[in-house]
Amino acid sequence: MSRKSVAVLCVESSEITALAGERGVNNTFVFKGMHSVRYDGFADGQFFDPAGLKAAVFEALERMELSSGRGTKKVYVGVPGEFLQVVSKRHLISFQRKRKVLPTDIDFLYESGFSDEGRYGEFIRRGSIYFVTSDKRRIIDPVGMISDSLEGYVSYFFADTRFTELFRNILAEYGIRKVEFLPVSLAEALYLIPSEVRDEYAILLDVGYMSMTFSVVCGNGIVYQSAASVGGGHVAAHMIENIDLPFDVAEAILHKVNLSSLDVADSRIDFNDGEEGYSVPVSEVKEIVKEGLDILCEEINQCLERCSSIRALEYKPILLTGCGVTSIRGARDHISGRLNRVVEIVAPRLPYYNKAAQSSLLSLLNMALETNKAQGFFHKLF
Repeated sequence: MSRKSVAVLCVESSEITALAGERGVNNTFVFKGMHSVRYDGFADGQFFDPAGLKAAVFEALERMELSSGRGTKKVYVGVPGEFLQVVSKRHLISFQRKRKVLPTDIDFLYESGFSDEGRYGEFIRRGSIYFVTSDKRRIIDPVGMISDSLEGYVSYFFADTRFTELFRNILAEYGIRKVEFLPVSLAEALYLIPSEVRDEYAILLDVGYMSMTFSVVCGNGIVYQSAASVGGGHVAAHMIENIDLPFDVAEAILHKVNLSSLDVADSRIDFNDGEEGYSVPVSEVKEIVKEGLDILCEEINQCLERCSSIRALEYKPILLTGCGVTSIRGARDHISGRLNRVVEIVAPRLPYYNKAAQSSLLSLLNMALETNKAQGFFHKLF
């Protein structure tokens, strides 16, 4: 990789994607190589087939390197919500006199604000929710402000050590020794949600194929996070429990249905997989899909109840992203009606890559590029 390029490994619940890229003009990206491999996935913080996971990682990296024409020395690995723990804390430091707040003061606030890291896993990142100066001003960036104290509301991100050890071993066997782990939920929050929206509280919901992550975002950090093993694949599984269909056929029919459409009583959805034809009543499919989405809504409701003490969330929309349900036509409206909340789909604002299914990958690439830049010699020097 060149100094401007980074390699990322996006670990989703249905596929592994390796991507090499660098920053383009107007904050876009230039892709040097990319390859995705489907695998068995994970649930409840456990990978179903570690051997299959290793094979998927190897194939994704090999094909990515082949298309980019370069080897890989370092990889940024995205940590999904099920393997991530977020701890939010408040901490106050005082100065001997009023003076300008320095970047080193913020570092000291972070370091002195948390000492018991081992109990949560491997520390991988930190983020500021907001800071408060001695005159009670709440700000996102206090550097340069005059104050005799600084209070920080900050979040610390910890990865499950089983996850980090597993991927370090896999990548070491592949020949990559430099590995850095990044929290996908924070990467998505910073990339997908504008800063003016994050200045207040925001709700980000990433629904993948077999997993969902619910995050309450504020500033440059996360106040609350919860993950559950439920996603778009469970909606398809609910279909085959009620209709005698192969799983791949159920998935195909799922993406042909429109929950918001008005259909005549005997409407049917037809599908041919090349060997056999299938025909199912539209009304029956719609009801089954809605039942599957309701299971997801129950999990979301529990998350909303657990953070109900944050009054500012009462009228905030739920920002929905991920590959799990955003491609099901009418799913957003059904979830909105079921939760009695406004639901908006958020996705990367890039030509040809403006799909919610690309959110985690491009958010991870964005954070990796920012991290690589911040670790560079000239950035540290100036």
